[in-house]
Amino acid sequence: MAGTEEQTLDLFEFILIITSVIYALAVAQILSGISRLAQTPTAIRSYIAHTLWVIFFFLFIFLIWWATWEFRSVAWTFPQYGYMLIAPTLLFFACSLLIPQRIGDKEVDLEAHFFQVRRPLFWSFLLVSVAIIVDGNILADEPIWHRGRIGHVVLLGAAIWGLNTSNRRSHIAIAIIVILAFSFLALTRFWFPR
Repeated sequence: MAGTEEQTLDLFEFILIITSVIYALAVAQILSGISRLAQTPTAIRSYIAHTLWVIFFFLFIFLIWWATWEFRSVAWTFPQYGYMLIAPTLLFFACSLLIPQRIGDKEVDLEAHFFQVRRPLFWSFLLVSVAIIVDGNILADEPIWHRGRIGHVVLLGAAIWGLNTSNRRSHIAIAIIVILAFSFLALTRFWFPR
């Protein structure tokens, strides 16, 4: 047809499609889990740490997806593409653990569920934290240290602490610390200049 130009994707847009799909599936895990809980006829025993982690992962996915745009000028290679899939894949796994897949006729105990999946959840969170800390160094020319690293170090410490404790109150403290560190990280990275 005369006068029409063919639109083509550049390599970054092509890579962003698959990462966006995986992030969307992770969000879908959270939303469908909340929907299942809302529809259950049985009693739900909530746990504040679990609720805070659901909120955190929901918001964290959007922040990481948004931060991905900073890699639009990378000269992509297949190993970098493979590296780029680590965080969304681990986040999908973590989100699939957050809310029970099967809700039976008994009371839904979110505290018991949280402690049942605690170790794989925190391993996933630890590995995602490491992946996002070094992605700027691997994929671009981000400096090793900047203000945002303070929040990253707190997230790493929280992941390690969560892996090594089964204390109920400690997990509430960890979740609160993670929400505060996440807020600091989001503010320093996207609202205040470096």
